[in-house]
Amino acid sequence: MECEVKFKSVIKAKPLGGWYIELTDLQTGMSVVCDDIEEYMKKIEEMGAKYGPDIEVEWSQGEGVIPAYINEIRGLMRKYQEEMGLSEG
Repeated sequence: MECEVKFKSVIKAKPLGGWYIELTDLQTGMSVVCDDIEEYMKKIEEMGAKYGPDIEVEWSQGEGVIPAYINEIRGLMRKYQEEMGLSEG
């Protein structure tokens, strides 16, 4: 069974440098801004609780997002998943 896209995560660049992630629940339209990976993971867990464990997240990036930001976020996500015992192998 294919999982329906429930969340959209958009990596955006801050005007003075750095990044944030805009997380949107596509079912309700609710949107939150996350300034770090810990906040992002907490928010997606809270917002996704009503959907159960099988949710899908669609990732994209906004204007001005440099490759270094994307690589940093990937690394932080990987580290977070490993620390939480969530790595997929």
